[in-house]
Amino acid sequence: MSFAAMLKQLREEKKLSQKDIANFLGITRQAVASYELAKREPDYDVLKKLADYFNVSIDYLLGRSSCRDPDAFTIGKNIDLIRGSLTYKELSEDISNKLGALIFPDMLELYAKGERVPFAGTIKILAKYAQVRDDFFYRPNSPESYKKERELYKLEVSQQKITETYNQTSSLMDFIKDDGIRNWILNHDNLPYIKLAKEIQEAGLPVDVFKPLIESIKNTNKENED
Repeated sequence: MSFAAMLKQLREEKKLSQKDIANFLGITRQAVASYELAKREPDYDVLKKLADYFNVSIDYLLGRSSCRDPDAFTIGKNIDLIRGSLTYKELSEDISNKLGALIFPDMLELYAKGERVPFAGTIKILAKYAQVRDDFFYRPNSPESYKKERELYKLEVSQQKITETYNQTSSLMDFIKDDGIRNWILNHDNLPYIKLAKEIQEAGLPVDVFKPLIESIKNTNKENED
């Protein structure tokens, strides 16, 4: 559908007159009529205002996309950005291999072309795969901003893991009476060792495994004090 026909259709759907559109755009009714008769082409500013007014994408206004959602184009560009040189089939397989989630290649292509908008759950899968936050897909990005976003994401995940480990560790403090061990546990530098101990415990090993570790901590604390 051409821009002229699309503008008329959207206007009539909302039961608006050409004068209503003209007032919004700050132009004459005759100018709007010229748009609808394909006698005049809108500039970018007019297209942007109309897209915002009708809550559709510019591509939809121009008849280049069948999806009205204004986020469709931006999301599509970002999917192609994270896809890189992979085909949609290869991207689908890579997501499946890394996350165990299935997004069909045909759907990925529709998303990338702005023909469909992914559900929120699909966006979360794509974000986890790309190692970015969900809101990454709703704003324009470049290879440089994608790289920066991945770096920030990794820092956030790392910080979250440290916080979770610290919180889990803090809950044990009521059961530990030895001040030396308590101080060692609360030392940020020792969190990796605590995490290791937790993983040993989750593996189902007996509690006795921890006794040498505790004795080692005590000995280290004594040496430091001396």
